[in-house]
Amino acid sequence: MNTASAILNKSLSSTESDTKENSVIERFQRQHQSSNRKRFWRRVLLNLIGVLLFLAAWEAVPFVFPEMNPALFPPPSKVAQTAWPMVVSGELFQHISASLLRAAGGFALALVAGIAAGFLTARIEALQYLSDPLLHGFRSVPSLAVVPLAVLWFGIGEAPKVLLIGWAAFFPIWITTFIGIRDTNIVYLRSAASLGAGKWLTLFLVTLPAALPFILAGVRQAISISLIVLVAAELSGATSGIAYMMSLGHQLFQVEVMFIGLMLLGFFGFLADRIFVLLTRRLFPWYHTAS
Repeated sequence: MNTASAILNKSLSSTESDTKENSVIERFQRQHQSSNRKRFWRRVLLNLIGVLLFLAAWEAVPFVFPEMNPALFPPPSKVAQTAWPMVVSGELFQHISASLLRAAGGFALALVAGIAAGFLTARIEALQYLSDPLLHGFRSVPSLAVVPLAVLWFGIGEAPKVLLIGWAAFFPIWITTFIGIRDTNIVYLRSAASLGAGKWLTLFLVTLPAALPFILAGVRQAISISLIVLVAAELSGATSGIAYMMSLGHQLFQVEVMFIGLMLLGFFGFLADRIFVLLTRRLFPWYHTAS
């Protein structure tokens, strides 16, 4: 009887201990989530304040410097007045969609080709030595220098624009993937081999996760490069797009339209980077990228 009572008391105390432990864990998780939410909204608030301060300073420039011609440096209020009819008519969205489709297409090509080339050149020594002079040589060629050839070879359709963006975005993805896979710690590889992992299992469970920080760094850089080269690609003979709109504004001396294009490029560059960070945190929660 005493034994049964002792067992029952021990079971009850164990249950109470588990309940307390779970309560502590849940409280810690709630505090952590609350802290993350506060940090997120604080950051959003500071971002908005920074943008508003910049716009206020920009709006005040003609008053602080009266000698500055507002036709050459229009304030944001005048830029907004010019942008609103374009928004209502749908013209602005047509330019935006055309540019984003080109940038996304070129980036997708660079992503697939860059990771594949980086992996192959890192794993196959002969291929690395064969391609080193070519890839590093082409990497040093500015993308703008390829624009006339792309137009000459492919015309002024969508193909040269997508290929130009893919060309420029390919190299950062390739070089970071190559370095990440090549420099995988030998201890990881030997540990996997000692546990009986084959080549493919080692690749997917050891090599690629170890190279992930390098690959993501290259991908993040390639996103910004895609938007930069987009401007050069659209100036080579486009009939729509953000850079085309800016070029048209330049020809018609509509400086406000040029500023609209600049603001859109900056906004979408920031938005693409934020989406990349959020996707990285969701898909790879163990990897903390710099924000």
